[in-house]
Amino acid sequence: MRRVSRGVVGTLVLGLLAAGCGGSGGGGDAGDGDTMTVGVVADPGGLNPLTALNASAFMLNRFSYDGLVNIQPDGRVVSGVAETWTTDATTASFTLKRGVTCDDGTPLTPSAIAAQYAYIAEPTNASPMLGMIVPPGLTAAADDAAGILTLKTPEPTPFLLRNAATLQLVCPSGLRAQGKLDHASDGTGPYRLTEAVPGDHFTFTKRPGYTWGPDGVDNARTPDRVVFKVIGNESTRTNLLLGGQLDVTTVVGPDRSRLAAAGIKSTAMQDPLGQLLFNEDPNRVTADPRVRRALVTAIDLRQLGAVATGGKGMRPTRLGTAMSPPCPTDSVTANLPTHDVDGAAELLRAAGWRKSGGYWTKDGRQLSIEVPYPGLSGTQVVAAAELAVKQWKSFGVKVEPRPTTPATKVSTLMAGRWDVAWAPLSLSTPDQMMPFFSGTKPPEGLNFGSVQNPEYQRLTALAMAKPDTSGCAEWTAAEEELMKRIDVITFMDSNVPYFTRGYAFEVDGGGFLPTTLRRADAR
Repeated sequence: MRRVSRGVVGTLVLGLLAAGCGGSGGGGDAGDGDTMTVGVVADPGGLNPLTALNASAFMLNRFSYDGLVNIQPDGRVVSGVAETWTTDATTASFTLKRGVTCDDGTPLTPSAIAAQYAYIAEPTNASPMLGMIVPPGLTAAADDAAGILTLKTPEPTPFLLRNAATLQLVCPSGLRAQGKLDHASDGTGPYRLTEAVPGDHFTFTKRPGYTWGPDGVDNARTPDRVVFKVIGNESTRTNLLLGGQLDVTTVVGPDRSRLAAAGIKSTAMQDPLGQLLFNEDPNRVTADPRVRRALVTAIDLRQLGAVATGGKGMRPTRLGTAMSPPCPTDSVTANLPTHDVDGAAELLRAAGWRKSGGYWTKDGRQLSIEVPYPGLSGTQVVAAAELAVKQWKSFGVKVEPRPTTPATKVSTLMAGRWDVAWAPLSLSTPDQMMPFFSGTKPPEGLNFGSVQNPEYQRLTALAMAKPDTSGCAEWTAAEEELMKRIDVITFMDSNVPYFTRGYAFEVDGGGFLPTTLRRADAR
């Protein structure tokens, strides 16, 4: 079983990508003073890629930091700073491209990357990536003369190569002085972070001579500057885009119809949205699986998903991985509970609860739950959360809703004072799910729901012994066990459209890809 270090949750996997887009159209062609401004829903917080891994920070940081390899939207593994690679169950070897340089012009060496892996692998550094992206016990060896980096793990690690695409590489000076990474970049990516004003904007300026992007692409035709502007109100972003003051924005609410009617083009991204986590600590009422199932079947998940997405969502088929999952088999549909209020009541009665005064009670106390939910993910998500609260109250449950922000969501879950949380997990490989549903609970680990599912642990152990996708049958069965036991329920993915005036780009599960940005009329 994987174990993780003491530290904060790797919040890359917690919640929706908090990114919309907007700004003043730059005018002119790329390479001639062109600026694209990207409005984000909320401030991403600290941008140090070694510690701040929430989803919006991850998207901003991919402008400044490369990976060893890249995963294309169609699921193919292509080059990053590594030109070639070989991998098996416990080893991955990468031959780096020549000429890759850091922000300050120094060459990126295998030793520099090995130092970052060693930093993360050291438990006393409390890296949130240890146990999720970097397996415990991993060692990294460097041959700078040959340009080869070799990663080895003490136990089989099926997605070692794919996880190498997630790790954003920090250059040596940044690793030594991490305090500067919240406001200035130190990587090898196509852009440099040149200005950071928390709560307002973040400016990235194109690097000259960048030629080592995914599958060997460069940044010659991308905008000279990309400015991420914090614009929380969706209608404001819509109005600015329609007025020609913004270039790109995500709109998931009713304003998307105005943009579509105006002929504004969009590129869509599928992202986990409707997902409920459960706190199974013995001191919480949701420790009882009958209570968990009763709470889920007492609400109408289909209706909640439709409200949260304005009827434009997509049914999930995997737990937390929406775009290009390595294991595409459906683990969700057959295990999604149906709406059954009478059945929910029977479950509670079987668990010793009785209806009294309109509320369920047991041993003199009411059935009461604390429910954190994303308060800044748009009016539709808030309306869906409020509808769930209304349905639970109508069923006879006392509910304390607790809206969270990207800054408070992780601390709320880590503190353990909750019962059911609307807090979607977004991951790239199924092994990244393991720290959240097995192992140690906070603060030593990431299992903040105190989940102990023996069958999930057995199946993931079998899957971990098989290379890459050859263990997909076991990974699928493991996810099914989590759903069957109501350790987690996923019921709706968001279809997030990136509306744009004057630009074209590709998107994946982490937002748009920096090296694909083009003026719409560019060839």
